[in-house]
Amino acid sequence: MQALKAFADFHKSEFPTNIIIYRDGVGDAQRDQVLASEIPQFEAAFTALYNKAANKPEITVVVVNKRISQRFFVTNERGQLENPPSGCIIDRGLVEHNDPNSHKKFDFYMTPAGANQGCVLPTHFFVPKNDSRLTRIEIEQLTFALCHFYFNWAGPIKVPAPCQYAHKIAEFFMNIGANRKRAPQECSKQVELARKQVQRLVEPLNTKLHFL
Repeated sequence: MQALKAFADFHKSEFPTNIIIYRDGVGDAQRDQVLASEIPQFEAAFTALYNKAANKPEITVVVVNKRISQRFFVTNERGQLENPPSGCIIDRGLVEHNDPNSHKKFDFYMTPAGANQGCVLPTHFFVPKNDSRLTRIEIEQLTFALCHFYFNWAGPIKVPAPCQYAHKIAEFFMNIGANRKRAPQECSKQVELARKQVQRLVEPLNTKLHFL
């Protein structure tokens, strides 16, 4: 909610009309259970925030799963198998929802990053909810573009940058909490210093990176 309010502060008190949620860390076996619980929570939170707005936001949810067993190859001009190039998208034939005209619920595989050795690891993206007017190809192109926006790596990564930033920030907070529990007396000064650094460096990102 803080990110949405920060967005409004920079856009003349106007909230975003489209909200795209990339949900990482959910396996295929737990996906339906998690989404059945979380999507109503998203909708309820947005309704409470947009209660005075003229229009409700259009919500798109994309589930990201990078721990999959599928591998894809292409045939080169010599008839040999090789890794697909960066940006290769598989959205028919081998996917769960094989209707190419469906833009409201679909899934696709993508190889955002290439590999010089071994097999390139694809990522599976499942879109259970798309209230926006974005088409399937537009969501696929947006997802691929976001894989290039992680500034700690000079090139595309396996997941969209919002997922990686969220993972890094969560890991950072978890490590601080672990140090606090492990040695509360010995590391009290270091923990307090780290907490102040988080407030100074991380929290201001909420006013700049709206996907946080």
